[in-house]
Amino acid sequence: MKSVVVIGTAGKDEHIRVRALRDLPAPFTKFVKKTLPFSKIEEYYGTGWNMERVYEELRRHMTLPVRYSYGGRAPHVAYGLALLRGKVSLITTFGSDYDYPYPGFFGGGYVSHLRDSGVSFNICEVHLQDENKEKVPQEILDKEVWVVKNRTTSTIVCVKDEEGNDFYYIDDIGGAGKVEFWRPVPKKPLANADIVFVTSSETTFMKEAISIAHTYNKIVVLDVGSYGVTKEYLREVVPKTDILLGNHSELNQVLDAFNLHGFEEILQIDPDKPRAVVLEDKVLGVIRFFERGKTECRIGPISISKTGSSVGACDGMATGILSGLQRDLPLLEACKIGLLEASSIWEVEGVQEGMLRREGVLSRYVTNFGYEGFDLIQKSY
Repeated sequence: MKSVVVIGTAGKDEHIRVRALRDLPAPFTKFVKKTLPFSKIEEYYGTGWNMERVYEELRRHMTLPVRYSYGGRAPHVAYGLALLRGKVSLITTFGSDYDYPYPGFFGGGYVSHLRDSGVSFNICEVHLQDENKEKVPQEILDKEVWVVKNRTTSTIVCVKDEEGNDFYYIDDIGGAGKVEFWRPVPKKPLANADIVFVTSSETTFMKEAISIAHTYNKIVVLDVGSYGVTKEYLREVVPKTDILLGNHSELNQVLDAFNLHGFEEILQIDPDKPRAVVLEDKVLGVIRFFERGKTECRIGPISISKTGSSVGACDGMATGILSGLQRDLPLLEACKIGLLEASSIWEVEGVQEGMLRREGVLSRYVTNFGYEGFDLIQKSY
């Protein structure tokens, strides 16, 4: 089995339920399904708005107490891989609350929960007064997980009304993930891994991780994302990536960056890379992928019971795909596992709450895809 190192920001998801979006002031209704950074609230909402005022309005319309769940795509994916007994390590950043058992954290404090699940990492505590200038001590350069003592773990505020409308805010001001603007990527974990998965973080951190992994000739899988993504960033990282993952909007950014017209054209950017592009649709339960030398393939739609939330469904897709790749499954089968993970996450509130164990993968595989290919999946897991 191949080993995977997952790189990206950790977070805690703060869930707020309100009765109806239409009851909120006008600025809220303009950004349904969007994620706004704390630092840009006044820019988007207008003069006089900040997160304190946003919280005041949300509290006035809350129908349930605030609850929390584990957050951050990188630790979600690492946890999901470990739950399927995959070999996985994690590079991320927490704050001083790294092991605080927030209400809703079903496995206790975040770091203990990840370790108990089988995710591998070394940890160090740092207290940096002037993070963007202070020299990083040599002894912590190769530590995968940093705990920044004068910060808290980055918060993602998830707001949803009773009609299913949702929108989000991300703390880009006080969260520990801010150090990933300048934090060096530890090289040793990347050198020791077979597959490097890079996901939501500061683009400087992601860019360095991809560059190092490319130099080491690793299999690089990139979640394109949207936060902080620029044309310049994509032009630098896409030719160094083996497999691109993203939804329609995210992959359209790649088309714009390279002046392309179709997703299959992304495979022509470089003579060797990318070798595959995976287009995810969590709402329909469909994956389309484009692979060098092969015709486009479409999987799904699979059956989805939308009893919970779509938040994290794409994290499930990434988990399943990586889980298949580390077992040397064809991309077709890996994408099937990704859809199964996504369908499970759709059924719950939270993300890690819906990640599958082996038994769940096997039973959902038969339900959705029958017995063709089942023997391979059963042997692989």
